[in-house]
Amino acid sequence: MSVKTEISNKVGQDVDSIYAVANGIDNDGEPWKEAADIISYSSSGVGFYLPRACGVGTLLSLSLTYPPHLRCYDHNHEFYRIWGLVQHCHMGLSEETTAYHVEVGFVGEEPPPTYGANPLQNYRVCGMTEDGLWKITESESKFMQRKELRYWKNVDLYLALIDERRETDGGEWVKTENVSKGGAAVITSLDLNVNDKIKIISERYDFSGQAVVCNLAPWNEGKSRLSLEFVDNEFPVEKLKERRATD
Repeated sequence: MSVKTEISNKVGQDVDSIYAVANGIDNDGEPWKEAADIISYSSSGVGFYLPRACGVGTLLSLSLTYPPHLRCYDHNHEFYRIWGLVQHCHMGLSEETTAYHVEVGFVGEEPPPTYGANPLQNYRVCGMTEDGLWKITESESKFMQRKELRYWKNVDLYLALIDERRETDGGEWVKTENVSKGGAAVITSLDLNVNDKIKIISERYDFSGQAVVCNLAPWNEGKSRLSLEFVDNEFPVEKLKERRATD
């Protein structure tokens, strides 16, 4: 059975769209393979839903039906075969079911030499190559996964830049990719850096507070994907449940 046929059978959608097969190793050293439901993608990484959790810092082998202009190589091949580092993995609520949302950063056509000796080796990002792939190095310890449940819900937030002389200095309306009590992930065109602080406002959920940028990755069209940590207030996720029940 071809990869495309396998994806079509498992996902049940038009194979002309973007699909993936992910291959990994579980904690017992056993290989696994899953068809992935793609929800976001760029030249430097991809996000998808899986029925299983993946350890942050581990490597996955991916076969993707990817747009040629977003590839670093194999532009004329049917499938884009690339290795990726799991950067985020959270159990969350999609529109219909509970699943694991996995975000992977592309690291190259081949895994590091140390992967062959220990497929369970953890890695971390240490830079970026000239062609836009992530550089990685071995990590001495495993990533400690946060326990908060993330909700895969588009929440309108206003990101307000903080100026030392004034309370705020401009900003931008964005929609969250996901949100939890302690943080959110958003795509923004604002010029921010890791450890910058911004003010967060949600009129619909009567929420405001400060957040710190704890992770940043380049996205399409000059935008960035921010991982935000709320530092002085918790987002009222119970209101998301109330909205889900009444919408």
